[in-house]
Amino acid sequence: MTVQFDNKISLGHVISIVTVLAACIMGYATLSARQERLSLDVLAMQRAAEARESRIRAVEIAQASQSSDLRSIQIGISRIEAQLEKLQPKP
Repeated sequence: MTVQFDNKISLGHVISIVTVLAACIMGYATLSARQERLSLDVLAMQRAAEARESRIRAVEIAQASQSSDLRSIQIGISRIEAQLEKLQPKP
């Protein structure tokens, strides 16, 4: 039993080749579109991260200011308590 090679191109061969080429082209187009979409998604995430980072900085600055104000209030309350203790009669 020997393998025979028919050196002819039939309509079936042409249809198969065209189908494979069309599938490759469609696959490449899909892959390219997906890559472009992912690239845009990454860019959007980077912008969102930068926006969140600036808001976090603003909150940290506000928190530091509030912490300083709270310390001042605590010092004031301590002074008032000290003065009240001086004013109270000792038994």
